[in-house]
Amino acid sequence: MTDIEISEALALAIGYKPRDVGWHSDMREIVVRRENSSNKDNWRVFDYRDWNVIGPIAERYNTFPIEDAFGRWFSDIGTQGKYVSADTPQKAIALAVIGAKK
Repeated sequence: MTDIEISEALALAIGYKPRDVGWHSDMREIVVRRENSSNKDNWRVFDYRDWNVIGPIAERYNTFPIEDAFGRWFSDIGTQGKYVSADTPQKAIALAVIGAKK
């Protein structure tokens, strides 16, 4: 999966409805819609590589990655006893959450 596909799959996995997940006009970013207090649509960039996005997700799903001696990152997929491997901690978290929700 590409980075943008991972962001989209993660947004859907954590509960965003398909109608609330879209591609930014330049087709390089995923955006998610959230309602604000005035009930107007509020679209925000959703990128799993941003720690402000992935950090709270890691905390919510308790899926903090561990780095091995070769620089790979591993994160568990819920209680299934399975792990995902990735080249960054953010990607390991995202893939673990996506995998747990499948």
